[in-house]
Amino acid sequence: MKLWIPDRDIWEIGAFWPVYNHLGDSTLLLWRNGQSTLLPTSATRVLKDLAASLAVDLTQLRGIYGREVSRKLAVPLALHDRLLLVPLRVRRAVISGDEVYGYFDFSCIQGVRVAANGQTEIAVAERIVPLEQRLRSVREQLNRAKTIAWMYQLRTVERVWPIRLWTSDEKGWPASLGEDRRVYPWGDSFEEDPFASADGSRTAPSASSSQVDPSTWKAT
Repeated sequence: MKLWIPDRDIWEIGAFWPVYNHLGDSTLLLWRNGQSTLLPTSATRVLKDLAASLAVDLTQLRGIYGREVSRKLAVPLALHDRLLLVPLRVRRAVISGDEVYGYFDFSCIQGVRVAANGQTEIAVAERIVPLEQRLRSVREQLNRAKTIAWMYQLRTVERVWPIRLWTSDEKGWPASLGEDRRVYPWGDSFEEDPFASADGSRTAPSASSSQVDPSTWKAT
């Protein structure tokens, strides 16, 4: 049974993560427009339902992409070319066995930074979500997601249009796989701080930027 609102499309999902509240251990589902829905179930159950709706085998998917990015746990999951979920740690478990990972749609991620209190925060669908991971660890995870996004697109092209993607050097050995044409939130890498200016100070993105103004974000 689907756990999200029936009249909403799964492509409108921006993120979902486990939360503690009066209902117990629940899941907060964030839509792309910034609205949210509280679900009386686990984040893992939501993930499994999403995979089932898209006819995706999660175990097989984790194995395929895990090998490519050398990870066994918290592997970014490309469920579809419109839904790449990035697992990030959002809380510390109160009881052993409690879920600690949330899942964020890669295309909805607008920025990541360290707050004044030293906690890492991620901006997704115009909301700020605090994380229980170091900034460097989050950036590494986002770069893994970028690699998987590129791989997914490459395999889609190979299925639809079987062309020779390898280019050869003078000796006939494969030289490269070509260029990544996808547009990412921060260009070629997540190593750059999207909030830093040229002189090293930290400023909000301009109105022309692809990122939203932090003053308009809603705290979660």
